[in-house]
Formats: sequence, structure tokens, C-alpha cells
Amino acid sequence: MIEIRCFRNDDPPKLADVWRWADLGPAAMQPMTSSLLEACVFSKPYFERDGLVVAVDSDRVVGFAHAAFGPTKCRSAIDHRVGTTLLVAVIPHPAQEVIADALLERSEAYLRSRGAEVLLGGGSAEMRSFYLGLYGGSDLPGILDSSATMQAAFQRRGYEPSERIAVLRRSLSGFRPPVNRMQLSIRRNTLLRVIDEPARRTWWEAATTTGIALRRYEIRTGTQDELLGSASFWDMQPLAGAWGVQAAGLVDVAIEGERRRQGLAHYLLAEAMHDLGQEGITLMETHASATNLAAMKLFDKLGFEVVEYGTLFRRP
Repeated sequence: MIEIRCFRNDDPPKLADVWRWADLGPAAMQPMTSSLLEACVFSKPYFERDGLVVAVDSDRVVGFAHAAFGPTKCRSAIDHRVGTTLLVAVIPHPAQEVIADALLERSEAYLRSRGAEVLLGGGSAEMRSFYLGLYGGSDLPGILDSSATMQAAFQRRGYEPSERIAVLRRSLSGFRPPVNRMQLSIRRNTLLRVIDEPARRTWWEAATTTGIALRRYEIRTGTQDELLGSASFWDMQPLAGAWGVQAAGLVDVAIEGERRRQGLAHYLLAEAMHDLGQEGITLMETHASATNLAAMKLFDKLGFEVVEYGTLFRRP
């Protein structure tokens, strides 16, 4: 008899066991430990035990699903109107699909009880409440194609693809910033500022990135010190350590509105990539919506290649 219940304080080691045995794909942190779950999940200020639902078979935990929410528009609080089930993990079991379906159903019930009007499947740059550094790489990429068992669970519940997210990587070995007239002009007229462990700009940024090594590159005017744009990177731990590489993940890049389409993003990222490469970073990863053609074109110019896709699901 399968029992579905909410999280209990003695569950972390059992959930780590489920993570190790479930088919989550190569972009899931392994080996999982309860201390990693504590750092990236349970310690978050908005963690709610009712949102982490657990499947038990004869006193053995055989699966779990985690429901969560994203931020308000001003990123100062949680927005309960849009909820997502970030993960559904089930160990090999004769009733594996039945367990996954029951977990997802219970997760949806929790989200609705908290006010969700929209139900998603998977995390994203907007919905990175938990598991940054444990699943997906530089950010949360929905549900990766390499996590086929998990994708199938959402599809059985009637979820449909809402967004395809590209995972892009580039080796930094031998990388040099491009040299052309536009880039030289930007270099002459701007200043590049590097900030390690910058002050978090919003409550949401603090909640989701506290505990990770963050570095921000800012490009400013040389005369009035006006901010033109910024890009933030982190070291992708502990995943990068498990992969055996020195990696940097680009989590956001923004150019001020009136300054867009002037080559600033290309210059800023190229300079940051060169600087990180000089410090021993060998791999750069970023994610982008497959429909964001401007971002995909920019990353292509910088030599990034798509290595996988993920899907952010939505239930009609």
C-alpha cells in the first residue's frame, strides 16, 4: 500500500537515497547527500513541509515531489498565483508510474490550496526556488530531455510544453575577446567593474543565491559612472565539482533599455569570459529560451553550442 504524505524531519537521508536511485539523468548531482539537500532546499526561508510530498511503501520512502512558487514582479515576496512542481523522483518500483502520478496529483492539490491559478512543471530562471546547483547546471532548465522518466510523468497528467530551454556551453580554453571597431570604441568609452560577492539586488536574488559564489561584471560610462549593463556568474557548485571541471554559469545579463542593440552585451560577456578564463575557468554554461532569438544569436556569436534542451511544462 502506497502512502502519500508531507515531509517529516527524519526524511532527508531517505530523500537523498531516492535521488541516488531515481532516473534523474546526467545533469542531476550525484552522489546526493542530506547535507546538500539541507543547503539547497530545506534551509530556504520559504520552504514549506506541505509542499514536499513523499511516497512511502511499507515504511520505505520510494519517491518524492516538490511543489514551489516564484517571486512577485518586484521580487520582494512569494507570488502564489503561479506554482510549479520542480521535480518528481521515484526509485525503480513495480508501481513506479502509479507512484509518480499520485505524487504529482498531491503536489497540484497543495499548489491550488495555496492559491495557484497556473500549474507548471519544472523550474526556470524565474522559478528557481530550490535545487540550483543540484539539477540542470547553471540554472533550472525545466525538465531536461535526459530526464525522460520525469518528463513522461508530467505528460501523463496532461501537461503540455510551454517553453523549450536550451542548455548552451562553451570551452574557455584559448578564448580571446573579438577585436573590431565597435568593440574598441566601447572599450575606450566605458569602464568594466568586477564585483565579487556583490550585494544582492532583491530579496528573491538573496534567497536563491545566498551561499553560492557570485561574481558580477558591470559596464559603466567612463565619465558619469552610469550603469549600462551587468552580467552575473557563479561557480555551479556542487555540480561542477562532481563533473571534475572548473565551471562558471551565467545566470543573468541585462543591458539598460536605451542602450540595447549597441554591442554592449557582446562586449560585456566577451570580457567577462576572458577574465574568468584567465582565472582558470575551463567551461562556461548558460541557458536561454529557444524562442529568444536575440539571445540565441548572441551566444552563437560567442561560440556557445547547444548541448541539450529542457521543457517547462504547463497544465491547461
